[in-house]
Amino acid sequence: MPEEKDLKTVILDTLKSFGKKRIRRRQLYNLIGRKGLDYEDFKGILTEMESVGTIVRMKGRRFALPEDSGLFTGVITLSRNGGGYIRTKDGDTVYVQPRFTYGAVSGDLVRAKMSRHGRPGFAPTAKVVDIIERSSEPVVGTYRKTGATAYVVPRNSTSVINFIVKKPAEVDAQDGDLVVVKAEPPMKGFSLPSCTVVEVLGDPDSPGVDVLAVAKHHNLPMIFPDAVLEAADRIDGGITPETIVQRRDIRDMVTFTIDPVDAKDFDDAISVSKTEDGSWLLGVHIADVAHYVPDSSPIDLEAEKRGMSCYLVDRVIPMLPEKLSNDLCSLRPDEDRLTKSVFAEIDSEGNVVKSDIANTVIHSRMRLTYQQVQAYLDGGDGSGAGDIPPDVGSALKHLSELTDVLIRRRQERGTIDFENPEARIVLDDRGKPTDIVKREQLKAHRMVEEAMICANIITATALTDRKMSFLYRIHEDPDPKKFDAFAETAQALGYSFKSSRASDRTYIQSFLESVRGTDHERTLNMLLLRSMKRACYSPDNRGHYGLALPIYSHFTSPIRRYPDLVLHRRLDTIVHGGDGDPHDYDYYETLGEAVSDRERVTDEAERESIKMKAAEFMHEHLGEEFDGIISGIIPVGFFVGLDKYFVEGLVHVTTLHNDYYTVDRAGVSLVGRATGRRFMLGDRVRVVVTAADKDKAEIDFMVVHDGAKKKGGGKTTKRKRRRS
Repeated sequence: MPEEKDLKTVILDTLKSFGKKRIRRRQLYNLIGRKGLDYEDFKGILTEMESVGTIVRMKGRRFALPEDSGLFTGVITLSRNGGGYIRTKDGDTVYVQPRFTYGAVSGDLVRAKMSRHGRPGFAPTAKVVDIIERSSEPVVGTYRKTGATAYVVPRNSTSVINFIVKKPAEVDAQDGDLVVVKAEPPMKGFSLPSCTVVEVLGDPDSPGVDVLAVAKHHNLPMIFPDAVLEAADRIDGGITPETIVQRRDIRDMVTFTIDPVDAKDFDDAISVSKTEDGSWLLGVHIADVAHYVPDSSPIDLEAEKRGMSCYLVDRVIPMLPEKLSNDLCSLRPDEDRLTKSVFAEIDSEGNVVKSDIANTVIHSRMRLTYQQVQAYLDGGDGSGAGDIPPDVGSALKHLSELTDVLIRRRQERGTIDFENPEARIVLDDRGKPTDIVKREQLKAHRMVEEAMICANIITATALTDRKMSFLYRIHEDPDPKKFDAFAETAQALGYSFKSSRASDRTYIQSFLESVRGTDHERTLNMLLLRSMKRACYSPDNRGHYGLALPIYSHFTSPIRRYPDLVLHRRLDTIVHGGDGDPHDYDYYETLGEAVSDRERVTDEAERESIKMKAAEFMHEHLGEEFDGIISGIIPVGFFVGLDKYFVEGLVHVTTLHNDYYTVDRAGVSLVGRATGRRFMLGDRVRVVVTAADKDKAEIDFMVVHDGAKKKGGGKTTKRKRRRS
């Protein structure tokens, strides 16, 4: 029997040669004419090709290419209104109206047909005609019993269809419990999809169960396999004299860590001093995870599978077992630790004059927090600033000076700095949210960030110069069409943005500076960021657009990011000499795609856990009024970001009485059809909290008082009612 890959190519070429004509299965078999090709095997190959969407089965057992049949395949994601978006293999998205989803759930591979191609002013839409493959992703929902029947109500807003439970008598769950289910086709006599309960999480009001549900929804691994834990237990963490001799001993150097106040692991330390000629000697010292985790060992394979740690609102789902992440590879003060160090001599202009990479052993002098460092730099005694000894304090002042120089250098080369603050949820001992605040961005944060960026550049350059394979951190140039769309939005809001200058990062940064402090700052920052491509990992160096760097990598977090661990192993080749690498280019390409995908999943899980807790917090404020700014416009309403708490909620159009509202052509406002009343991005409004659904992670507002504008200088215009 011929190789399947060759045969599949012949099948595709044959179908292509017939253009739009459909070919019967037997006719196609005869046309292929392969000796020794069994017809049953041939049918199996066609079924396999059909299941992944490369060919389409039509009526009468006829086959065609998807593009010739007017059909296409993709993965569907449902939205809040029951409709959804299909992402094609080319990365395009096509909207599906709620009545045309064909019973699909988020994550299903579907076959769809275009129902309306793009006309001026209208986006293309499609309707699902077949479900090729049900999603293997778990669905988390609330278990409900009605007599002998049970069903599951999905708790997230991307699954809007209930599931009928198979064999409910065998399920050990109470009404109202959260459960994890596997979606399956409808049972006979039912129109809704069925499901099998695979895990009972328990009462959603029990501490931690709600965040656990988020982790399960995103299929995040909660426990390590026994083989991984056993391998971690066998690691000897003792640092022997023989080990120290093989490394550069810098235990006498003043090193320290700077981390959040609630950090459990400390994987990066810094040292800095100044020479007589005014140059800085910067040292970035990173926990040497590679020393403890050999390539292809059980711990390594599990770390590769996880890709990176995930930081949910109340817990960390680590990439490495606790013995490594919180013990052997945590650079705790007053303990010897094995590290990989980057040393750089930086002149007064911010140029790296000389650099070196070494395996080292350090003895961290002090564990500092961002707030403690900031208080010290500000000259106060708050947050333990008075506990900082003179030698550490001197190093901090040198680092502060160096940071100013490095920031100025970044600005000169055109780095783009977005002001996109994040929410921090304050929880009590039972996991209940007690406050929502905006994360502080202190000078202390920038000091650590600039040191890490410097180390990342040096390590990436060292490997590139030696033509060694590894994973770059790349950020490709934006799509000009998206910048054109952003320019139109900015203009509609009263700002001038020239999309023709998108390649000029200095211009973009100047634009961001020009909107700073305005009511549109947050919206424009967010929209401009969305106009750019997402950073990812790849063995092909395509530069980093946002940082304005030709070469960049990730070196500084091997405890929580697998690409960093891989890069550390490549640095060992430099330190010890030689160019041995057990992996080829295909390995790095596949790994880059996998880790980039995992990064998207962990980001989504982290955001969902924050939004869920925000909804829980706002549920305690039902009926209360708050001031805010309109931050987003969608067809069904507009989002409002509150001044007091760092949260957003939706004002639905159905709550805007006495008119019918639609989005204007620029997409920046909702306009009343009869009155001309307008709600625009950046408008200040006063709203009341009307609903907060923790399960859906959604908050609803209703306008109490607004700055909505009217056509005709504030006068209401009325449309004559047509009599029928």
